[in-house]
Amino acid sequence: LHRWSCEMRNYKLGQVSYVVTLASATISSQVSTIGVAGLIFESSSVFSNTISAVGLPIVPVVAVIVFNDEMDASKIFSIILAIWGFLSFVYQHYLDEKKLKSCHKNLFQEEDSRA
Repeated sequence: LHRWSCEMRNYKLGQVSYVVTLASATISSQVSTIGVAGLIFESSSVFSNTISAVGLPIVPVVAVIVFNDEMDASKIFSIILAIWGFLSFVYQHYLDEKKLKSCHKNLFQEEDSRA
């Protein structure tokens, strides 16, 4: 508790701004969690994971714009890794669909040759 009060006193935008920042971070986290659960319920977990993966590289950029934070090497690296992870996810989904179509095509060709 002492650490938080020290952080709050030393926050350069003031104590009220500190509390508002913490409260808005908490509320947005809860809304995000409920939204992800809603996506899973309404569509699928794959779509929910895709939306979450797309959002990962957006967060550091929004932090730079909204909070006037500086874009340092760690943020750039995290953005690159998030984009790489999303593209890997999309490519694996493409390969799985291609393999599934190939299996269905071979199955139908075997049925046609038997008839």
